[in-house]
Amino acid sequence: MKTAVFTVVLLAGTTALANAQTPAPAPAGATVVAASTDAQPNPFKQAKATTSATKAHRWFDLQAAQVETRYRFIETSAGVTAANQWQHRQSLKGAFKFDEKGNYTIQSFMGTGNSFVTGWDPTGVGTGDPTWDFRVRRLYAQAIPVKGLELAAGSFDVVRGETTEVTNYDNDAFMEGYRVSLKRPHDLYLDEVSVTTGYLGDVTTINVFRRFKRMHDHNYTQVFGAKKLSKTVALSADWSELNGESTLREGLKLGTKQFGHVIDAVRFELYQRVDSPTGNGAAFTVERVVNTSMSVSGGLASNDKDTFPLNGDRYARGKRYFGGTTVTFLPELTLSAFYTHAFNNDFDIANNQRFDLILSYNVLKALQRHGAW
Repeated sequence: MKTAVFTVVLLAGTTALANAQTPAPAPAGATVVAASTDAQPNPFKQAKATTSATKAHRWFDLQAAQVETRYRFIETSAGVTAANQWQHRQSLKGAFKFDEKGNYTIQSFMGTGNSFVTGWDPTGVGTGDPTWDFRVRRLYAQAIPVKGLELAAGSFDVVRGETTEVTNYDNDAFMEGYRVSLKRPHDLYLDEVSVTTGYLGDVTTINVFRRFKRMHDHNYTQVFGAKKLSKTVALSADWSELNGESTLREGLKLGTKQFGHVIDAVRFELYQRVDSPTGNGAAFTVERVVNTSMSVSGGLASNDKDTFPLNGDRYARGKRYFGGTTVTFLPELTLSAFYTHAFNNDFDIANNQRFDLILSYNVLKALQRHGAW
């Protein structure tokens, strides 16, 4: 399967490059004779077509660019302060396009952070020495040879569906392997069916080029399906196996605006680990957009004590409540706050109490707002 995926990507990329030639533009002094007013060239469109940003769009798809800073406080269940610090984060996500439509690409994600469960580095203010671990965290080839079929090989994110990092893998996760995704609901009923195989581990090796050696190793398999039943109901389910342990996960999101204006959406997520040590967990989250400048969310979570802590580091193990809010000052500038507290646990909790205050600047949105991208 590995050889087949790489062959498809290589052949498709070669074909796309061979067909990417375009006719040379007319000389600057050439005179255009039009038969009618409608046929006259539009100078504004011509100017737009020759900008450097427009040319860059042909080859490069900038998907995300963000600069953030946050204050973080963590206290253990023993009352010990584990973190009291100011951190920073930078992230960049984009793709190189072999063809104009972007059916054959090299996808990349670069960012800070020193592990599988974090994308933040300490500034040196408060606990922790100052660091800057900016690395290529994910890098993979993707091919869409026909509509609804996606092939990927390299280092990429996990598939979560309607579950989140509360019970599933952290948002900063990475793995090496191969993925086939079918997104043909008219043929398969499900909106998406995907199969992933590869290696999930090396959680402190951030540099993707040091993890590519794992492309021939295998300890992780996932079979995933998702369906949006209506505009307000979406669900997903998957089976995965990591290091011989099988886990089932289910997620459901319900839009609730039609029932009133107090809550906009609710999300339920569950997991069951069916191999020893067996265990299960669940989370319930509510979301509310207060106005165009403010949103709030909150919920309850329970992750069993034998869970290997690869889910969101805000949540980790145990029973807890959590809540957060985001305030938008400018389209590209937001301030977020998050708080969680564990309760009624009979084992040690590393993040018994946690508070985050985050200032985020969306560089991509700023570039778009000012017409620079």
